[in-house]
Amino acid sequence: MKNINFLIIIIIILASALRLIALDKYPAGFNADEAAIGYNAYSLLQTGKDEYGTPWPLSFKSFGDFKPGLYFYFVMPAVAVLGLNEWAVRIPSALFGIGTVILVYFLAKEIFKEKKIALLSSTLLAISPWHIHFSRGGWETNAATFFISLGVLLLIKGLKNKWLLFWSMVSFLASMYTYQSPRLVVPIFLIFLLILYTEEFNSMIRIIRTKVGGISLMILIILSIPLLLQFTSGGGSSRFQGLSFLSDSGPASRVNELRGEHDALDNIYSKFIHNKITAYVPSFLGHYFDHYKGDFLFINGDPLIRNKVPDVGQFYLIEVVFLIVGFLALIKRKIEHKKLILIWIIIAPLASSITYQTPHALRSLNIVIPLTLVMGYGLYVLGRWLRRFSNITVLLIITFIIVILSFEFVHYLESYYIHYPKRYPLAWEHGFKEMVVKLGKYENQYEKVVITDIYDQPYILVLFYKKYDPVKYHPQALLSPRDKFNFGTVIGFDKYQFHSIKPEELENSKNTLFIGTEQEIPQSANIIDKIFFSNGEVAFVFAKT
Repeated sequence: MKNINFLIIIIIILASALRLIALDKYPAGFNADEAAIGYNAYSLLQTGKDEYGTPWPLSFKSFGDFKPGLYFYFVMPAVAVLGLNEWAVRIPSALFGIGTVILVYFLAKEIFKEKKIALLSSTLLAISPWHIHFSRGGWETNAATFFISLGVLLLIKGLKNKWLLFWSMVSFLASMYTYQSPRLVVPIFLIFLLILYTEEFNSMIRIIRTKVGGISLMILIILSIPLLLQFTSGGGSSRFQGLSFLSDSGPASRVNELRGEHDALDNIYSKFIHNKITAYVPSFLGHYFDHYKGDFLFINGDPLIRNKVPDVGQFYLIEVVFLIVGFLALIKRKIEHKKLILIWIIIAPLASSITYQTPHALRSLNIVIPLTLVMGYGLYVLGRWLRRFSNITVLLIITFIIVILSFEFVHYLESYYIHYPKRYPLAWEHGFKEMVVKLGKYENQYEKVVITDIYDQPYILVLFYKKYDPVKYHPQALLSPRDKFNFGTVIGFDKYQFHSIKPEELENSKNTLFIGTEQEIPQSANIIDKIFFSNGEVAFVFAKT
């Protein structure tokens, strides 16, 4: 027992070190979504209102994407204690990540009834590239994954202690108040679990009939009402409209094109063969199965550079062995909750699959938990299988596994801390902090400051790093019309304007400071300073008129 507790402490220390060390510096830079979370939390602390002056919202308008708000409120105490900085925005996610590693230990122990599997599973999650990556940024999805994992754990334990089912539902609701994906994944997941554990849930009826049970049900209904209202509101559906592959008119155009190739455009046969169902269903299935491809899981990872580390998959390559062995053993052997794991794996990517960018490690993050559980089980089964061989053979195989896993782990850390900042400096909008510092040095000399909008949502990063007074900002906050992705932006406040810089503006403006890219500001301009990316390339050029 003492050895188990010691190993758990070691795992927690390892998970904490990988998620907390140099958290303000890596990932290098600070993206606009993180800045939006931080500045809105700061605004709430100062005024009780978000950046647009809305008091205590449940979802934040931000860039017109109406972000679920629970993570913002977790950031608030961090901003209160640490100030408005990178640490304050990222540390709640890191702590949720550490908490999820602990939860996976208890989840594995409940599912497999074996502490060694629990230790192996939590260790694999502690060093998981996928999970570390989303624990170190200010990602709402990481907090949502914690709540989903807690909900599953409480549900399993609640099958014997029915009162825990109430807290399980509260945890699932918390995930839906934290991030968009669980709003689709969790209800479908719960429907399947209701079918899977029909007998156990039937006994809940007796509890609901009690006074305390009725009150608990009423509380859950009340907690669910704001979610339902958000689903039916225009703002609540805007994110789906902007990201859904259904908004792509390409398949519909293709349907019309194929129908037009028939002799009779409107005959029954052409309508039966060529329609939106036959066009969009294959598209959805393609997006769905993208999340199970080996290239995504084990070789190159997410195609979006903010969601990946160079030359590293979402998992280590050697873990494909653990996964295969784990699946085979899971299917073959009698495990009480194996159907729950399989259902979780099947449902986890659904929300990500209805978007046009797939595979998507951010939106499908919760799948890392059941896959890691299977890998932990597979590693345990592999260890037991090795017992049939001689001691020397076992030692060689174990040494080989440890060496390969250690090499991949070190390669991941090297890639994350050394190559990632240099290869993808734009992924995290590196250079904005330095730009705002230098902006403070020059801006008082000019009537107007023009900052390029080539980089994502520059206004919120300026607000964040300047710690701009929310009381002063609220009357100026005006979101522009949404673009084709349903995002808006703020094109100006105070003396700052955010737009692409044209040569004629440089020539005709007076008493203006321009901050743009090398492509926007020619060498012939009156250049007074520059900001560089971590790879040595120019990020910003300061020019005056």
